[in-house]
Amino acid sequence: MIRPGQSLEDMKQKRFVTRCNNFRTKGHQIKGALISLVFLIICFYPYIALSAEKKVATIIAVPPEVALLTRFIGGPVVEVLSYLDWTEDGTLVVHTKTFPKDTILIALTPKEKKIPKGISQVKYLYEFLPQGREEFDKYFFDPASLSFMASRVLIALTELDPSMYDYFQRRLAEFQSRLDSVVNVGREILSGVSMLDLSGRMEFLLKASSARVKRPPQEWFDLWEKGEGSEELVKCMERAKSQNTLVVADAWSPKIIKDEVSNLSCGILLPAPKLDDMWTSYLHDLYLALWNRFKAVP
Repeated sequence: MIRPGQSLEDMKQKRFVTRCNNFRTKGHQIKGALISLVFLIICFYPYIALSAEKKVATIIAVPPEVALLTRFIGGPVVEVLSYLDWTEDGTLVVHTKTFPKDTILIALTPKEKKIPKGISQVKYLYEFLPQGREEFDKYFFDPASLSFMASRVLIALTELDPSMYDYFQRRLAEFQSRLDSVVNVGREILSGVSMLDLSGRMEFLLKASSARVKRPPQEWFDLWEKGEGSEELVKCMERAKSQNTLVVADAWSPKIIKDEVSNLSCGILLPAPKLDDMWTSYLHDLYLALWNRFKAVP
């Protein structure tokens, strides 16, 4: 529409200028996007190319927790096989019976009970453990300790190919970032939730969520491991139920606990991971399962 005092030529010129400005704006946006794309290609192309063309090594890992950590830190340039796998009740069975001759073994310690034979190149994350193995297994579920374990994996992989240190370091940083996100989610949804911890390995994971966690003394667990102390267990669970407390067990809890929790309205049995799980995603799913079960408690 032509305004009073405005000629047709003025209006056409104004429209032309507006269109030119819009074109320049879109041009700058496209230019900025192209610059960002080129920057990303420059930064990540070497690693994309490596993942497509170069394989650093084929790894077979023991135990399966180490396999999952190694798969994350190694990324697509490292093929990782797990010698063992978990059953539903948390016990370990042989998963990979055959592997290439040039396979490299990464094990937690030299004292692993189940280590495949016939492998010449072996690397250990630790020469010894500061405590018993059953106690140490809890640290795979401890967010504060997992980053240190992952850094040990980085060292082992870098020894195989020092030129890949920067790549493995980036993967470690991503692992740490995801782990921090998992803990933040756990604290966001579970802070203040009352729990009775009857788990075999998840003590530190539950505490990291800032939930109000109570755990019976170790001597009780020693009895339950033998299948004894059922009266104390039932009383413990009934007390938790009356206090609107979530009773938590896992795949590694004593069988007597798992049997009781499966029939408890305020109980939850957390599963062992699967070999195709990403460790951080698995921990995240555990927190969500706890929250969903707590909301569903009558």
